[in-house]
Amino acid sequence: MTEPPSPDALEAIAALLRLLGGVAIKKAQVPRPIAWDLLTFDEIIRYFVDERPDDPQVHHGALLTRHGLPMGVLCLQLFVDQENKPCLAPSGSPYGRVMAAKQLDRELEGMLAGKELIIFE
Repeated sequence: MTEPPSPDALEAIAALLRLLGGVAIKKAQVPRPIAWDLLTFDEIIRYFVDERPDDPQVHHGALLTRHGLPMGVLCLQLFVDQENKPCLAPSGSPYGRVMAAKQLDRELEGMLAGKELIIFE
């Protein structure tokens, strides 16, 4: 396992994902987020493991969340490179997905603990 990103790197990822959030959604041409009644930590991990692209640029994953929206919690789950930039498929779409969850499970809420970003190594 590699060293976790530094606080500066985490802030850079958060800022980049905030800026790219709308662009990533638009580029991925997702008409609306995948809807979940209850999004679980296990589902987030399952996606990062089972759906990891076979692309050498993919280094780790990031989950960016936005709470307090009418739909619940908006989640942007992306695969990022070693420099913490979102990885793009040859089509130009980012590897990842956008979800709207009415609720997050206790484990996921605990991991977030008021943060908007979690990095998965």
